[in-house]
Amino acid sequence: MGVEVAVGMAIVAIAMVIVLGSLAYLILAGYKIEASIPSISIPPEIKISGALLESDNQTLLVNITNIGSNVIYDIKDFDVIVNYNSTNGNQVVELFMYNSTWFPIKIYVGSYSSQYVPANGILPGETLEIEIKLPSPANRNYPIVIVVSPLKGEQAIYTY
Repeated sequence: MGVEVAVGMAIVAIAMVIVLGSLAYLILAGYKIEASIPSISIPPEIKISGALLESDNQTLLVNITNIGSNVIYDIKDFDVIVNYNSTNGNQVVELFMYNSTWFPIKIYVGSYSSQYVPANGILPGETLEIEIKLPSPANRNYPIVIVVSPLKGEQAIYTY
């Protein structure tokens, strides 16, 4: 009888280890915390709807359309970057500053246009035309890449 009791106790001990181990696993799995980064999607508020390099090859006109649902007042905080090849063969990547090398010219709503008034901002659906003075003439045989990055929202990229 001593052997049967010892075998029985061993079986009970093994069963207890299995049960307690499974229970411990379930408890730990229930408390498992996964690190996750929340996904934030900011809808675009602008798009570049057109560009034109004037005949002097140094004046670039860019049309920026408000495709969001809010008025954009902070255009002076836009970063404007232009990447192009100059007529002397150099690749130029330039960050332009508001009111010194780029400035707003006109605002368009459909076929109507007027001078831009900064206090009014850009209403949803309106298009702002800005003028950029390039530091050296652009070579028209190569593309010009324009990036406009608002203070908030996605940047707009356009290749002319």
